[in-house]
Amino acid sequence: MTRRRAYGLDQCPLYKLSSRKRLAYQVFGMEPAKLQRLAANGDSNYRVFDVAQGGKPRQVETPKPVLERVHRRLFVLLDRIEKPGYLHSGVKGRSYITNARAHLGHVPVVKADIKKFYPSISGARVFRFFANVMRCSPDVSAILTKLTTFEDHIPTGSCVSQALAFFAARPMFDDLHELAVQHDVCLTVYVDDMTFSGLQATPALLWKVKQAIHSHGFAYHKDRNFSANEQKLVTGVLLDGDEARVLPSREHDMWLRFHALAGGEIEERQTAIARLIGSVMAAGQIEPRFKSRVRRLKAMQEKLNELAR
Repeated sequence: MTRRRAYGLDQCPLYKLSSRKRLAYQVFGMEPAKLQRLAANGDSNYRVFDVAQGGKPRQVETPKPVLERVHRRLFVLLDRIEKPGYLHSGVKGRSYITNARAHLGHVPVVKADIKKFYPSISGARVFRFFANVMRCSPDVSAILTKLTTFEDHIPTGSCVSQALAFFAARPMFDDLHELAVQHDVCLTVYVDDMTFSGLQATPALLWKVKQAIHSHGFAYHKDRNFSANEQKLVTGVLLDGDEARVLPSREHDMWLRFHALAGGEIEERQTAIARLIGSVMAAGQIEPRFKSRVRRLKAMQEKLNELAR
């Protein structure tokens, strides 16, 4: 599917929207009464479950089918809005790898994450985005806020959450970008991961970053500072001077998964090899030496496909 061209914020169909009826009919293609009932259902619109993450349970809130269609439409509209150059998540042609590569070189690096980012994006922040930035009427902003929040925060398992979280928190990210410009350093943002590199990316700058984060009502964690000649870990990529490398632990995991392909049913092996190809292709974007392994895996995949016929 061809991706539509990005537009300015003032070209978004949500911009200056002042009628709930137009929101229902023109944006979501549904009856206003149905949209109102959906908003009134609140948290019951979500399926809630836990997944294991780092050995700890993490709650996930995913919208049920009707609300999911609303979220998908909102995602399409927000996704098309032009994004700033410092953002590498949710932007075509950018990724966690381009985010890391922006900081190659023998320069200092400082970084920090926003603690509990999605839970920190409250309904009030979402309302301010729709009302003050998108300039929707108060009643339209209110129903959009109800439709996109769970227990008064952005849900963790919705397709629209990443884009909406960025726009709701953009005043902070823009302030941090201005701070980076003032200190002549490079800033990149990947979801809630902020990395600064340059001669002035020092512990003193990191302190100013922390102060800016707090001034916007957020908390930080995973703050680190790296010296110029030190290896740096940025969004899962190991930076060593002018070279980007795959983490040894990630390469070892792929090696174990490769050797596990020898056993099991054909269908299980087909699923495992397809997943491994995805991992090795991502590694190949970091280090070209992995590209030959992709070719080998695809040859194995073709042989399995022939056996399955």
